[in-house]
Amino acid sequence: MSGLVRPSPLGLTGRAALIAFATMSGVANSTLSPILPQIEREFGAASGHVTVTMVLTVLGLGVLIGSPLGGWLGDRLGHRRVMFVSGLFYGLAGCGILFAATLEQAVLGRLIVGIALGSMGAAAFSVIGDYWDEAGRNFWSGVIPSVGALAGMALSIVAGSLADTAWRTSFLIYAVGFVAAALALAGIPEKPAATARGRAAAASGIPVRLLPSILGFGLIVGSIATGTSAYLPHRLVDVGVATSSGRAIVALSGAATVVLTGFAYGRIRRLISLDLAFIFGAACSGFGLLIMAYAPTAPMVAGGMAIEGLGIGVLMPSLMVYAIGLSDESNRGRVIGLMKGAIFGGPFLVQFALDPVRLHAGASAALAILSASGAVLALWFAARWLGRRPKLA
Repeated sequence: MSGLVRPSPLGLTGRAALIAFATMSGVANSTLSPILPQIEREFGAASGHVTVTMVLTVLGLGVLIGSPLGGWLGDRLGHRRVMFVSGLFYGLAGCGILFAATLEQAVLGRLIVGIALGSMGAAAFSVIGDYWDEAGRNFWSGVIPSVGALAGMALSIVAGSLADTAWRTSFLIYAVGFVAAALALAGIPEKPAATARGRAAAASGIPVRLLPSILGFGLIVGSIATGTSAYLPHRLVDVGVATSSGRAIVALSGAATVVLTGFAYGRIRRLISLDLAFIFGAACSGFGLLIMAYAPTAPMVAGGMAIEGLGIGVLMPSLMVYAIGLSDESNRGRVIGLMKGAIFGGPFLVQFALDPVRLHAGASAALAILSASGAVLALWFAARWLGRRPKLA
């Protein structure tokens, strides 16, 4: 495998649009978790048919809807248009939560943010697949989550500090969507008109044989990687971290290792296969979550988060590289969209099983179940690798 990233026709403005998307992802995934307790104090733990946890996890449902939709539209209309419109909707819906009068309105705003983020992500990773070779895809698939984690790490502290006085103002950070929309319009090339052969290939969609691996891997990894944020704040409260800004600072350890591992992902893939990358990532995630579940002090929880971050920093780009490798230009948006939808849909689906666990047995029990999921995933890939089955890449 070559370690050189060959030049891409995508210019600096187009690459800046990808970085802006990564920042959008970091904002949506990281800045809300520290302020959940404040939202709960204002609206209560539940209202009607929604709970305060859904303000966080409904993002996954939105991405589950938006990713396949954005992929489908991108394959037909072009990724530039999808990224532009998605950025606008993200900014409008995210900043609009500032004016939410009920818990239901906050949940609705986050749902729309998720739909926009999912559409944007399917288009952005399709652009990566279209404009780079294997080495470039490895590089950018690692850079995107790293930049997202870095942005989330920095902006979560800002959001937490704002929330300690007025939690609503933290949603102004979602204005980054407007920046991403402008950069996409200026820097992402229009998709060329489809040939007759391309239209015929596009009509065939995603082969059925690919669906179990796309959905299965995405749901499990998504539950491990992003489901943690729904239960971590409660776990930190258990060990004595009482303020939003304090919880955001403790969470820096995990975000930092995600950033470092993601930036190094291209080099890691030059040394190990995709199967081994999945084994390493799942094992680190499971072990880190186990420490987080039962550590008695905040520094020990932070240590567990750092280990989990190593795993997530490998798992997330591995899934995107896997999805890009399964696709071609005729269906790339839909394959990537389905994978991203599964990743973010996982936490939304598992909350219905884990929320009752947290309420009756505490956040530690919920984190322990997620840890077991990581262990199962690592064992599955280890058995696959040891059995010398065909590699994923």
